[in-house]
Amino acid sequence: MASRASFGAIDKMASGKWRARCTGPDGKRRSATFPTKADARVWLATQQTDAVRRMWRAPEGARRTVDEFAADYLKRQDLRDSTRVLYANLWRLHLADRWTGVEVGDVTPAMVRSWHATAAATTGPAVLAQSYRLLRAVLGVAVADDAIPANPCKLRGASTPKAARPSRALTATEATAVANHLGQSTRTERYSALVMVLTFAGLRFGEAAALRRSDVLDEGERLRIERAVRYYDGRWVVGEPKTEAGHRTVALPTSVRIALLKHMDRHVPDTPDALVFGTRSGGFLSVANFGKTFRRAADAVGLGPVRLHELRHTGATLAAAAGASTKELMRRLGHASPDAALIYQHANDDRDAEIARALEARIRPPQPPPPTSRRPRPTHRPGPRR
Repeated sequence: MASRASFGAIDKMASGKWRARCTGPDGKRRSATFPTKADARVWLATQQTDAVRRMWRAPEGARRTVDEFAADYLKRQDLRDSTRVLYANLWRLHLADRWTGVEVGDVTPAMVRSWHATAAATTGPAVLAQSYRLLRAVLGVAVADDAIPANPCKLRGASTPKAARPSRALTATEATAVANHLGQSTRTERYSALVMVLTFAGLRFGEAAALRRSDVLDEGERLRIERAVRYYDGRWVVGEPKTEAGHRTVALPTSVRIALLKHMDRHVPDTPDALVFGTRSGGFLSVANFGKTFRRAADAVGLGPVRLHELRHTGATLAAAAGASTKELMRRLGHASPDAALIYQHANDDRDAEIARALEARIRPPQPPPPTSRRPRPTHRPGPRR
């Protein structure tokens, strides 16, 4: 016979276990079984307390697994195709083995920390940061669905890749030297203009690799960025730029414009859809293959280790040194938030010194030199004759 509790009811089952039953705030009847009557009472008390404090969550929500939430997340309509492919590969290669079958209600910060430490031993910093961000986003859906009270992904700094060394900004002369070196060989000459565009237009490699002849505007004075390409899981994926702000036009310096037009005359078919920086066969250029060519050229001109992405870093730093505002940098680089643009605005000490001198001129305007005063020449007075 069931006994009434202050909230819900408790009865003893034929198996000897105790069953607690109650109606949740959502109007649904729920039950749970326990080895002792005291445990059943604690469960009912917890359900009642959570309901009063408006912290109640449907117990079955916490029993959904991480991979079930991940599957729902990957079906979201607001994900770009390229992003969906990236996330699917990250889940399959770096998350599935650990989190498939794990109920979201059982995930703790300690479990996330343990997974992260183990993965760091075999995963590069960029991919590890991407995988952590995906796990955090998936569990964020569980929070939004009231399946769990808080997101257990709480590792400070885990969403930002930790590079082996800080990004390096080249000088304009150094970047041009790499481009000139590539231009000296018939085997690499087609990549010279690409280095100039990546540096002085500040494009992401995937944006440059997806450029078509129709995206070169006004006789090479501007580039229209409408798409980006990535190679995932054995196939090329063409999609939107990384952010909404990635849709933009970028003006080119005259030297870059001349190099680009020369490149197009020699290497780009005269059709609107022809890739500006494609392979000799007209296909998409792989960042892995070009990266090797670029690093060899950088070594040849004495620059030492240089990462391909540092060309974009260089272009942003040079634009900031030329006086570009935060908003102007955001537009030129395709940044959706000012955080990244601010990195480049404080990266040039010479520019900072110029600003300090300009402020000093406002604090204390230069004073005209005082007029030159001439002392009167003494008048010679002849003494008395003797």
